[in-house]
Amino acid sequence: MKSILLYVYLLLGALTSFGADPPIEINLLDGSRIKGRVMSATASEVTFMTDFGVSRIPLEKLTPESKQAVTMGAKPDVDALLRRVSELEAKVSQLQQENESLRKQAVATPTPTYRPPSGAQSLTPQGSTSQPAAGVSHTISSTGKRHNSGCRYFGSGRACGPTDGIACKICGG
Repeated sequence: MKSILLYVYLLLGALTSFGADPPIEINLLDGSRIKGRVMSATASEVTFMTDFGVSRIPLEKLTPESKQAVTMGAKPDVDALLRRVSELEAKVSQLQQENESLRKQAVATPTPTYRPPSGAQSLTPQGSTSQPAAGVSHTISSTGKRHNSGCRYFGSGRACGPTDGIACKICGG
């Protein structure tokens, strides 16, 4: 299961880093410089990712050299993108097959059940019945509640003393 999560994280990391241009520095007409990555470019503005967040900068505010650098980086390599898509599709197919095999293994593997070791003593006393012995005025149920002889739940557990467990809210224990 951990390997599938690792593959998914690697796949997501590859998807987010693929197509990301290396950081460039653009110059504005007012003399300012901004360093970051071009996220997208349109005919009127460029969306730029910096260390401080996303900025939309109108192209008319850029120097001619920066305009050229921004618009040149906006043209994707179609063949490289198609190759990358086919690689990712193959990886997704492989992950789906692995996931299916892991699901089949999980269904086929029986869940282990607890079996006390041979010779181990049981926690419940042997020969105990659901009815308390004669002369007992209190019993304690499996939930830890103490019941007196007038309670409807009296006798549903084992015999106990008048201060053992938690008093029943119905009979007061």
